[in-house]
Amino acid sequence: MAKRVRENSYSWAMRMLNTLIRWAQPIGITPAELSVESITKKAQRRTGFKDAGSGMHLEGMKQLVKAVNSSPVTDFGKFSSTGFGVDALSNRLRMVEYFKQHPEVADIQIERPVFIVGFPRTGTTLLQNLMHLGEDRRALEFWELTNPVPVHSDPIKDVEKRQFITKTRLAVANFVVPEMKFIHEVRYDSLEECWSLFIPQFVVPNWDMTGRWPGYGEWILGHDLRSAYQEYKKFLQIIVSRLPNQKLILKCPDHMWHLDALLDVFPDACIVWTHRDPSKSIPSYCSLASLNWRLLYGEFDPKEMGPYIEDRFKQGIERALAVRGRVGE
Repeated sequence: MAKRVRENSYSWAMRMLNTLIRWAQPIGITPAELSVESITKKAQRRTGFKDAGSGMHLEGMKQLVKAVNSSPVTDFGKFSSTGFGVDALSNRLRMVEYFKQHPEVADIQIERPVFIVGFPRTGTTLLQNLMHLGEDRRALEFWELTNPVPVHSDPIKDVEKRQFITKTRLAVANFVVPEMKFIHEVRYDSLEECWSLFIPQFVVPNWDMTGRWPGYGEWILGHDLRSAYQEYKKFLQIIVSRLPNQKLILKCPDHMWHLDALLDVFPDACIVWTHRDPSKSIPSYCSLASLNWRLLYGEFDPKEMGPYIEDRFKQGIERALAVRGRVGE
């Protein structure tokens, strides 16, 4: 039987960790608040690259920083958000540099990709795993999605290093959110949602729902995400360059809100929309999202979470139906 999320607030271990992080702020080890400048410097220092290219990433980063700093996020939440920001920009810096070194990758076609776009907890994981069994179809593993750009010239050492990075981060995640493995177990090689490829653009609808940042979410909903999807495609091109003759099976609920942009960038895409009674899928997703609310804020109110997620799901359905009405089934 699956273990339920029973604690709405930090455990004693997390409270202690949060306190230690607060104590480290005066000496500059951990941030008192997020800043675009700090994230940028750390990412540039980590990668050795400075060119992040053009696109929505800078405005997205500003919006995310604003959302975090204006919310009652804990010290650990700020520390964690800074880490996510540095990881995101690092991947973007590496992507821009990779295309400079390998301009031919831009000519790679992402042919007839399959996008599974149902809401979370509607069977998308099972469906993707089943479709992945096809001989000419390939879903992407978690380490490929979170570390999509090669970091070593030797192919074998490169894979080992990127997988090690992912394993390390998962070990940390399982410590701070131990219930995750009972709700949705993530392994370094499990097939996961592709929203990780939007992170380097700092345009991730999922962050709005799992972070309770309405201003950030409304900013995303109010923008045309075609440029973000074009950048997303670049990461797919890098990944596919090492996966010849295989068509991709991608899944992510975030696409529901922006199917118009998706179809503009991937006009031959096959869209698969899974369905489940919202009265069951929304509570199930809330049990998952609550882990991140607790991680960021130290505690959460289920009565606040339910209506927030329900409203976002409603917007997603309405926007997706509007696109389906225009393009047909």
